[in-house]
Amino acid sequence: MNHEDVKNHVSHHRKRGVKVLRIVGMTLVGIMAAILFGFLFALFIKLLWNWLMPALFSVKEITYWQAFGIFILAKLLFGSFGHHQDDHHDHFHKKIGAKWHRFIGIEDDEEWQPKGSHKNWKYYRRYWKAEGKAAFEDYIGRMEKEKAEEKE
Repeated sequence: MNHEDVKNHVSHHRKRGVKVLRIVGMTLVGIMAAILFGFLFALFIKLLWNWLMPALFSVKEITYWQAFGIFILAKLLFGSFGHHQDDHHDHFHKKIGAKWHRFIGIEDDEEWQPKGSHKNWKYYRRYWKAEGKAAFEDYIGRMEKEKAEEKE
């Protein structure tokens, strides 16, 4: 190895180390943010409980740590600590998809769906390599020819 190769090798490892440190740092920041959110949410639960529940149901006020326990219990019973899909999530992606279709010029009634089930998409990459690229280049050629004829 010459001097330049050693220099490039060291530079590559430094960049890789910086990426690893960045990922670790972002992970730690995310964990700290989640913990902070949990503590703030517990405070919100305590304030809301102590404002509403004694007046509505004649129950005792709760402490901060009881509110934190209610938060954890509610997450265990009604939700998960991980990511899960729901109707709102699906609606959001459909909305984004509709915007994308308008952007690329596909109207809702023109939306193309693959024949059969969604499992047919597993063939898409092979199709694109075998036929799609050539078909698209032919289409571009026709569009450019039409545009040139319109100018004449």
